Amino acid sequence: MSEWFKELVLKTSVGVSLPGVRISPSPHPEKLDYNQNMDDHNFKIEEYSDEYKEQIKNVIGKTLADISVIDRKNLPINDKDLDKIKNIYFGKGRFWVAVKDSKVIGTVAIRDLGGNIAKLNRMFVLIEIHGNGTGQKLLDHALSFAKRQGFIKIILNTHEFMHRAHRFYEKNGFKKVSKTGDKYNYEKPLV
Repeated sequence: MSEWFKELVLKTSVGVSLPGVRISPSPHPEKLDYNQNMDDHNFKIEEYSDEYKEQIKNVIGKTLADISVIDRKNLPINDKDLDKIKNIYFGKGRFWVAVKDSKVIGTVAIRDLGGNIAKLNRMFVLIEIHGNGTGQKLLDHALSFAKRQGFIKIILNTHEFMHRAHRFYEKNGFKKVSKTGDKYNYEKPLV
C-alpha cells in the first residue's frame, strides 16, 4: 500500500491529517496534545490562559517587527484584543498557543463573527522556527476546531508585507478575495 494511500485512509478514519504528530486522547477535543518529532522541536498546543498573556504579546510583536510590519520602537505591542482574549475569543471561538519548554513560540485564534462565519486571527510563529511545521499544526488545529463548531466559512486578513503567510494560506486552500488598505483578505469554505 502506498504512503499516499495510507495517509488518505488515516485522514478519512480520524478526520485529520497530521503526519508526524501524536494526538493524545482528551476529554476536551479543543485541548488536543500535539507532540511533534521534527528536529527536537517538541511543543504542545494549549488553550489560552492568563499566564501566557505577556509572552503572546512578545511573540506577536517580535514577529511583526522581524518582517518590518511594525517598527521595533513600537514594542511591546498594545493591541486591545490581546488584553481581552477571554472576552473576545469565547463561545464558538478560541485562542491557542504553541508552547515549548514553557515558552510561547506561536499563536492562533478563531473568532466567531456570527452567521456561521469564523475569522482566523493572530496566526503567528516566531521567525527563527519557521519551516519546522509549527504553523501548519496550529492552523490544522484551528481549522479542525472551527469545523467542529459548525462554521461554514473562515476568513482572515494579512498584511501585504507578509509574503510567506500569503503562500502558506494559499497552499492551505484559502483564496485571496480582496485588498483593504495594506491588508489582503482571504476566505475558505469549511463545508
